Amino acid sequence: MGIAGMTLTVVILVLAGAARRLHRYPGGWRFALSGRHDTDRAALDRARRAVRKLRRGARRELAGVRAQVARADRSHRRRVDDAERHLDRLRRPGRGAFVAKIGKVSLHEHVMVIAGPQTKVLPLDGLEVRFEHSQVGNHLYLRRPDGVHLESFAPGEHAEHDEDAVRRFSVRIENAVAKERAFLTERARSVKKAEDDLKAAHADTGPAEGARRHLGTVIARQRRDPALAEALAGLEAARDRWHGLTGRRPPR
Repeated sequence: MGIAGMTLTVVILVLAGAARRLHRYPGGWRFALSGRHDTDRAALDRARRAVRKLRRGARRELAGVRAQVARADRSHRRRVDDAERHLDRLRRPGRGAFVAKIGKVSLHEHVMVIAGPQTKVLPLDGLEVRFEHSQVGNHLYLRRPDGVHLESFAPGEHAEHDEDAVRRFSVRIENAVAKERAFLTERARSVKKAEDDLKAAHADTGPAEGARRHLGTVIARQRRDPALAEALAGLEAARDRWHGLTGRRPPR
């Protein structure tokens, strides 16, 4: 930037400062700048500062109380969300952990999965399994109320498909079905408790309601704040004096 540019910048800054001063202390240059009116300007500034200080303190207090309301709301929402997720996990446990596999048939904690072009998922709840050995292979009959699925294994293809391996697998399925029955019995109690916990979480609005009541109390107290009312009256008196002196009413 050259000397001309720097000079222009300084001139602009000086003019901006002068314009701001004329706005804050209207009535002409002598009232805005003259040392003769330093006391008048100082009185107006003191009144302004007194109001600003009280309002700034009130804003800080109000912001803190509103933050408490927001925290209480978040805490309540988090508790409800946690209770909802816990209940959803109990109601929909999914497949569960992998247990064992033979061929296309996989056993999980809660389901049997038969891989293929269209994967079948058979819940263990209500599942009956029957093992059968024949000259052509080993067979698993997986029966549910809605039908029967047959899966056959030729011993010559894989060692894991021989009679002993398939029979052991069928026993694991039976054991898994028994565990599923116990799991479902316990889950019914757990779901009932989780539903009660969710209702309790929804109903536990005390902290949030208390924070809102406190916010209302603070707002009402600030509206009736005698110190602010006195400071505002002082500011209006200072503005009146300036208006009487200059014929112009200054901004707050």
